[in-house]
Amino acid sequence: MRLEMIGLNHTTSSIEVRDKAALGPDRIEDTVKTLLRVHDISGVVVLSTCNRTEIYISPKAHTPAGELRQMFQNLTGIHSEEAKAAYIYQDNDAVHHLYRVASGLDSQLLGEVQVLGQVKDAYHKALDLNSSNNILNKLFTRALECGKYVRSNTGISQGAVSVASAAVQLATRVYGSLEGHKVLLVGAGETARLTAKYLVKSGVSAWRVSNRTIANAQVVADLIGGTVVNFPPSAEDIIWADLVITATSSANPVITASTVSSALKHNKELKLFLDLAIPRDVEPQVRDLPNTYVYAVDDFKEMVASSLKAREQEAVRAEKLVLKQVKEYVDWYNSNRITPAIQQLQEVFETIRVREVEKNLRNFNEADHEQIELLSRSLMKKVTNHIIANLRHASTNGDDIYLAKALSKVLVSEDEENLNEVLEQLDYELSH
Repeated sequence: MRLEMIGLNHTTSSIEVRDKAALGPDRIEDTVKTLLRVHDISGVVVLSTCNRTEIYISPKAHTPAGELRQMFQNLTGIHSEEAKAAYIYQDNDAVHHLYRVASGLDSQLLGEVQVLGQVKDAYHKALDLNSSNNILNKLFTRALECGKYVRSNTGISQGAVSVASAAVQLATRVYGSLEGHKVLLVGAGETARLTAKYLVKSGVSAWRVSNRTIANAQVVADLIGGTVVNFPPSAEDIIWADLVITATSSANPVITASTVSSALKHNKELKLFLDLAIPRDVEPQVRDLPNTYVYAVDDFKEMVASSLKAREQEAVRAEKLVLKQVKEYVDWYNSNRITPAIQQLQEVFETIRVREVEKNLRNFNEADHEQIELLSRSLMKKVTNHIIANLRHASTNGDDIYLAKALSKVLVSEDEENLNEVLEQLDYELSH
């Protein structure tokens, strides 16, 4: 098989090395052009995310591991010691690896969905750069199908597996639909932003943002269509909100029992506080107030642990589905590796057909010429299809290359140059 890949990810390399190896859009274009120009490669796709940088190659001949690592080192700018950590897969193993990546089985967060879009973007980038070939085209389209199939037929991507997603899942359980509900977001860091992202997807559109640094609060407010309010938030802000999300780095509580108690005097409706901070942002005494529900990080950790355990169980099923999909790709490849011989067969038979029709047309009425043309085409198609079907069937036990070579030698006696080219391609497939 003409396929190999090299890469590194969160299991092999530190975030510093991954940052260095990451290839942005401009670097991807330069990488692809370099590979196609300098190396004996007929196709390349680059997959670069925050957690992995991988280069998939369709070579004219397999590259020795040492050369592949040197190439990877030169293209990414990492040191030789760092390049030693890179993994290399060839042929069936490369197919298996990409299918696992697309299915979320090789992700830092088991079953995550984002990687499927990243694989799709990588493939589309290769199409834009005209750097893919038929082997990589089929590989990546099948990988995307595999990723969707695995998620549709297992629970590998179900359940909350981060504190932020668990918080949103809990809010949904409490309120049902979150559409029309008002959220007070306290904090503007990564956790606060991620939680806001999930809540926006859940239909929340009314926001107030409170943060110690007003400029950071404004950035988040602009992203979600909210309004910036004072820090810490006032009783009026809590009166306004249905749901309060806190995720600051404050050493002391920013939501006090006295503030919440004052708010409840004016609005006795249920208040849900999701405290994602360590140390806690919501004063413990708030839990004792009427119509208030407070959940902290430890509460969400139990939900996350439960979801991760369920995903790990589903991963066993997912791995079996991936293996089945890999076999289908390998079967496709094997049935198509004799393409040069098939094309040669079709060309030879078509030449014979045209010559014989032209030689014998004068023996028939002109009115019959079209019918003779159609009959000859139909007859030749049936003959060639029968031979091709048997050749493809032979791929299941590995006899297809030997049969294709024998067929090429039998059919081509005059065009020695063309014969040698076809035999050379078949010998390469036989050796791989």
